[in-house]
This record gives sequence, structure tokens and C-alpha cells, in this order.
Amino acid sequence: MLVRILQIILLLPALSSSAQDKMVDPAATAQTRALYANMLRVSSQQQILFGHQDDLAYGVGWREMQGGSDVKYACGDYPAVYGWELGNLEKDATHNLDSVHFGKMKKWIREGYKRGGIITLSWHMSNYHTGGSAWDTTAAIRDILPGGAHHERYKADLDRFANFVSSLKTGSLFQRDYIPVIFRPFHEHTGSWFWWGKGHTTPEEFKSLWKFTVAYLRDEKHLHHLIYAFSTSYNYHSEEEMLEFYPGDEWADVLGIDFYAYDNKQETWDHYVKCQEILIESAQKRRKIPALTEFGFEGIPQPDWWTRVLLPHLHAAGKNTVAYACAWRNANTKHHYVPYAGHTSTPDFQEFYRHDTTLFEGDLWNFYKKPPDAKPVSGGRTRQ
Repeated sequence: MLVRILQIILLLPALSSSAQDKMVDPAATAQTRALYANMLRVSSQQQILFGHQDDLAYGVGWREMQGGSDVKYACGDYPAVYGWELGNLEKDATHNLDSVHFGKMKKWIREGYKRGGIITLSWHMSNYHTGGSAWDTTAAIRDILPGGAHHERYKADLDRFANFVSSLKTGSLFQRDYIPVIFRPFHEHTGSWFWWGKGHTTPEEFKSLWKFTVAYLRDEKHLHHLIYAFSTSYNYHSEEEMLEFYPGDEWADVLGIDFYAYDNKQETWDHYVKCQEILIESAQKRRKIPALTEFGFEGIPQPDWWTRVLLPHLHAAGKNTVAYACAWRNANTKHHYVPYAGHTSTPDFQEFYRHDTTLFEGDLWNFYKKPPDAKPVSGGRTRQ
């Protein structure tokens, strides 16, 4: 009883926060609440946190080097947001589906966090109906809902996830802090390329799965350092279409979109801008974090792409921007989404880095503490 009373007392300041009132988890840790509030502030200030998938694990021509980062090699600073992937965790594997060792991933997550960086996790789960990959589009959601043939297996995998994120702690023996994590499950569900995607399930099934997943992690596993990201693809034309599978404001903290400029044509970008405007407006009225949760132009063949194409379109929505934009991974010279040292777009990426509105790790104030009179930072204007 005493423990519960203390929990309620500690929770009271959080409940008075307008940002906290909109979060999925009313018992979220103070650091998680602060991260949420700071990311909302970034969006309203028309600033954009730059992120990169697997940034510390490998890049073009290197792997597992101390201090390694293609973003840093290109501009001299680490990204503000670190994306990591948990695919294969459900198999009890030692490495994820992109050959990143899970134990070393934890180390890199702690390193990024200690420098002030922000962590986001995606999870390309295997197909529960066939055992195939996430790209096996055999319908499977019905199998893992309560009462489904593989529901208990799904719960066991959520237990594996809970064990992983519960181990993401820093601090001393007497004061251990859980590292806040933006969790982005079942992403790009408005497309048809994953087993959880549109065409392989119904909106009702998807919403039920989402709600069960959040409730299980929050209420059964007592994870209170998660921010939940609902992330679509860029193939919608209205807010109604974007939110067709949306579980409700009480079940998501981030409204995200994934976008790849495959052909880099203006009509493709025009459609993205429309999607982005819908996303930001919808997030703003719900007090959710708008984000470009995954993006890229493979190989970046246009030397001035960062400042002449990407940046203007990120600001095309006007008053607010996405809070962060996370570029996909750098696997090799044929498959990469940020420049590496010597790449033809490196000089322009440096201009992108120096822009007033882009935030990299060196620009971050303490995103895990919310000062009462926090003011905008100057972003690239502080850099030489």
C-alpha cells in the first residue's frame, strides 16, 4: 500500500502537464515525459531533428568501429536520433535481420543516449502464420489476437521485447534510469508489403492488435519509458484515409510517415508534401508528435539534394514541421541514404547540417529534462 501511495504522489505533477495528458502512458517516467514535451516544442519551432538508422553499428566500408558514424564522417557531428531494428528478436537470435548484434546494439543505444541522443526502435517481426519474413504477406494478425492460434507465442515475443528494453538503463547501482525509447511497431501498414499491411487485415483487427500490444507492455510488463509511434506510408490522400487504422488518441504518441523518393520526381514530392501537411495538422490538433519516421533517396545521386530538394519540402507545411526525420541505413556503396566521407553530396549535406532549422546531436539541449522557461536554440547558427 505504501508503495502505491508513493507512486500516486510521484505521478501527481505529471498529471498536471498538458503534454502528459495526451500521452499513452499516464505513468510514463519523468525523462520520457520530458522527451515528449521537447519533441513537441521542436516541431512548433520549425526545427527538425536529424536521425539515421544503425548509425553507430556500420557504414560504407566499415563495421563496428569505435566512434564510427557516416553522419559524423560527413559533417563532424552525430545524428540527433538513432534508429535501431529488432527483427529476429522473436527468434532468440544473437543478431538482428541486418546482422547487428543485439548485445552491441544495447551498448550503442547507451552511448547515443549518454550524449543526449534520442532512440527509436522498429521491429520487422516474422510472419506468425507461416514463419516467413515480415514481407511474407500471408494474413497473420488474426492468429495473434487474443483467442488466436499463436496468441501465446506473440505474448512470449512481447516478453522478449520487454526484457530487451528493460535492460536499457544507465546510472549508478543506487540510481538506475531507464532510457526512453520511441517504439514504432507495425509501420507502413497503409501499404501491402508486410503481413500486417492493408489488404491482409481489417482496420478492426489492426486496432485490436495495437491496443493489446500497448496495454500488455504498459499494464502487464510495466514498461513506462516507451513512446508509441503510429507510422504510415505516404499513400493516403486525406486525414480519414491516413487514420483508417488509427487506434485512437489514447493509444499513440507519435503520428509518423515513411517516405522514399525513389524517382525524385516533383509529382512524387508534391504528393509527399500533401501527406505531410495532413500529418502535421492532424498531429497538431491532437497534441501528438509529427515525424518523418523513415526516409531516403537511395544513393543520393543529386549532389545538392539535401538543401535544394529535401529541406524545402520538409518546410513546405508552413507553421510546424515534423519533429524528426530519420534516414535509412548505410549498408554499402549501392544501398545508402546519408553521404559518407567523399560522397558527391557531402558538401551539400554539410550545408544542410549548418542550416538554422536542422538539429544534430551537438545542438541538443537536455531533451530528458523540461526546463520551465525553455527557449528555442539556434541550430546550425551555432556551428562554425
